[in-house]
Amino acid sequence: MSARFDFIIVGDTAAEAALAALLANDGHAVLLAGAGGLQPVVRCGNVWYDTVPLQWAGVRDGPYAQIAARLGVYLPVARRDPAWRLHLAQRVIDVPSDPGQWRRSRRALFPAQADAAGRFWQAQETAAAAALRLAERFDPLAQLQVLRQQRLTAGDMLRRYGIVDPALRNVVDTILAASGLPVSDHCLWPAGSVALLPPAEIVAGDAAILTRLFTDALIRAGGEWRPKQRAVALITTPIRVVGVRLAGGEEVLARAIVLGPAAWRLAARASARSPLIATGYLAVERSCLPPDTPLYQIVAGSALPVTISLSPAAETDPHRRVTVAMRLSSAEAAQLASAAPSERRQLRHSFGAVLQAAIATALPSLANVKLAGLTTALLRDPTLPPARPPAAQAGLWLLRPASWLPPGYDNGSSVVSLYRQLRGLVA
Repeated sequence: MSARFDFIIVGDTAAEAALAALLANDGHAVLLAGAGGLQPVVRCGNVWYDTVPLQWAGVRDGPYAQIAARLGVYLPVARRDPAWRLHLAQRVIDVPSDPGQWRRSRRALFPAQADAAGRFWQAQETAAAAALRLAERFDPLAQLQVLRQQRLTAGDMLRRYGIVDPALRNVVDTILAASGLPVSDHCLWPAGSVALLPPAEIVAGDAAILTRLFTDALIRAGGEWRPKQRAVALITTPIRVVGVRLAGGEEVLARAIVLGPAAWRLAARASARSPLIATGYLAVERSCLPPDTPLYQIVAGSALPVTISLSPAAETDPHRRVTVAMRLSSAEAAQLASAAPSERRQLRHSFGAVLQAAIATALPSLANVKLAGLTTALLRDPTLPPARPPAAQAGLWLLRPASWLPPGYDNGSSVVSLYRQLRGLVA
């Protein structure tokens, strides 16, 4: 006989675990099953690496902090300065972790356009705040603000406020491209898309620590967690989704099914093509890197910027893990898909050379360190779902990342929004 729950949530990240814990804390019967649709870590030698480490925004005082307080979970969070570092063609820009300090310092970066740039940044920060209010709770005024912004392009915004300084436009375009968006003149203006978000924060341990904290809260509240039993198919009737089939053949039923982004493939077309990234992994001795090295850096100069993530320094680990990633353009992805094996090896080698050059730029202390240990992999982009499913049937819900957050960012706003819709669904 099939097991029955109030909610089945499919996913492997902190977002799905937090949603499951919130619903279980309200007394509902909840099952959290694995998605298996993406590999959150890869193994290189004897070291595990985050495929593309998540960047946490507002964990200390944002939606995740609200969720943790409701569940009685302590979040070990700290900030580092600088929060980001941008390597542009002619200069390097450090982004401080304090938003007020960043506002003051960016006026000094482009003094000739300080007033125009100030109005531009204020407009996009207002739009980002409206998008956050809309994501956390339905706010008609915020909805109007977001819709008004989405009718424009980022290029329209730059022209509206008279931003003509090529260096300033280069900053905007670099941030857009690093977030997986086209450059400004071709990019629709999603609210907050150009925002330098609240600083990336360190969660003590590794990127999986939030997931472990929230799955512990789920179990304490009486819910079930089956990380090794991934969902492989939806169980449907002609009018609704009623459950999922797990690996091994077990069928579990529920009143509502929630799919995280990694599980959208269960409801999407099987032929959907996934975007690709070229990634590199390297373990370096902790002594080779200054302790104040930023955890997240963007290197401009190639067709698309390269992002470099660094694991926090741990007293018990003599090494730090470097993950370098570059999204492939549509042309590169198409060329790779149609290439012969020898051509694929050559393309992989060329991508690896770009990644090595980015590491040398962002981490100059490694310039004299042999980078032959860099392992290059071509992977499906783990921060983007392969396709948005068609209109869902009754009983199926999708956990959608906030549209104004760049890929790879998570601040918990989508969890809070969906929880408020689901908590009154099952009496």
